[in-house]
Order: sequence, then structure tokens, then C-alpha cells
Amino acid sequence: MAAEPFTRTPTERERRNDLFLALALFVGAILSAALSSIAQVYGDEQADLWTALVYAVVVAIPLAFRRRWPGTVAVVVSVAYFAAVTVRVPEIYVGNMAMFIALYTVGAWMNDRRRALIVRVAIIVGMFVWLLITMYRDAITEADDADVIAGAMSPYVAFMLIQLLLNVLYFGGA
Repeated sequence: MAAEPFTRTPTERERRNDLFLALALFVGAILSAALSSIAQVYGDEQADLWTALVYAVVVAIPLAFRRRWPGTVAVVVSVAYFAAVTVRVPEIYVGNMAMFIALYTVGAWMNDRRRALIVRVAIIVGMFVWLLITMYRDAITEADDADVIAGAMSPYVAFMLIQLLLNVLYFGGA
């Protein structure tokens, strides 16, 4: 006896809840950006504050459609997150949550299970490639700024290893 295919269609209530979620995350991203900017999360390297508004739209609003197009939403939110961190947009916390929700939604709502696996693996591999490139670039910059060669266990390398470990656990959990 063949197994029935996995199919889920969001109800009107679920779609309305997704809209509320997207709006709440949008407001949260704006507040987080304002507070992160005041706290100078990125110091002098912070992008202009207007970039946080654009980022809040791109990272939060697609979640209103997360159950209808889970793969597309996950890719859009993930790319927005990677780009924002790369250019130092002063908002990382809500974007991180949005990416986790988007990845979870792929597993929970994508009807094509094989495609869901491919989307999640592609995002995770892309994240690790991005993370390694960013870590290498930042390590070189830090070494140049300190006028020393970054050692195998410099404080900066230790910090980057912590980031790598947290990302493995984060994406493994998603």
C-alpha cells in the first residue's frame, strides 16, 4: 500500500496569523534596529540607519506568505539576513528569529519533502560558505589593524569558533 503524499494547505486563520507574525516581526525589527544603533552594536562600521528599515521589510514581510511559499520565503529571508550582517545593518536579533521561523516552516509546510530537504541544505551550506568567507575577511582585517599575524587561538579566532559552533547548533535545531 503506497503512502499518501504529504499535503498541507493553510487555512484563512493560519494565513491571518502569518500576517500578524510578519507585522510583529517588522515592528520588532524596527525597534531592535533603533536600540542596536544606539548601543552601537557594530561601532563605526554600522550601516546607515535607513538600511535597517529596508532590511525590516525584506526579512519580516515575506513571513506573511511563509505557509504558501515556504521555500521561496526561506531563501529570501536567509539571503536578506546574510546580506544585512555582511554590510553591518544595525539589526541582527529579529532577523535571526525570522530566519529560524522560515527554516522551520520549510520543514513543516513544504509539500514536496525532497525539495524541502534541498532548500534547507542549500541554505545551511550557503550559510557556512558565507560564514567562512566573512570570518576569513574579518580575521585578515583584524590582523592588519593589530599589525600582527592572527594566531591559531587569538581572541578573534576563538570568537569566530564560538560563532561557528553556535551556527551549527542553531541550524541543526532548525
